[in-house]
Amino acid sequence: MSPLLFCCALLLPIGFVACSDSEMSYPVRSAPEKINTSVGKELFHAKCASCHGKPSEGRSERAAFFEPPAPDFTAPMYQQIDPAYLFWRIETGKDAEPFRSQGSVMPAWGSHFDEEQIWRIVAYLRSRSA
Repeated sequence: MSPLLFCCALLLPIGFVACSDSEMSYPVRSAPEKINTSVGKELFHAKCASCHGKPSEGRSERAAFFEPPAPDFTAPMYQQIDPAYLFWRIETGKDAEPFRSQGSVMPAWGSHFDEEQIWRIVAYLRSRSA
């Protein structure tokens, strides 16, 4: 096999994976109308801040070595992300593709939080980026 053909054979699957990331599918959900973010903030600080918080919020030093890195959700782009996507990511964590194959260490919180708690966390995450 020629080197050029060999390189193309290696790069083609990578291209398919990269394209599939942009077409992520997750369940359609509707966020409740009014959500109290103070409970979401408490849950975030108790369960999420060690990976997603700022150092002043208790972010663990080990979080600096995560690949891909765990976001702290303060970037303005998180205000634009579909809340249903954030719900799904919290619920499924690393158990969903492409995150599993990318090496995500995010736990699935769906068995630890009920639906209302996850929506409260989502509301708080979105308020962090405001």
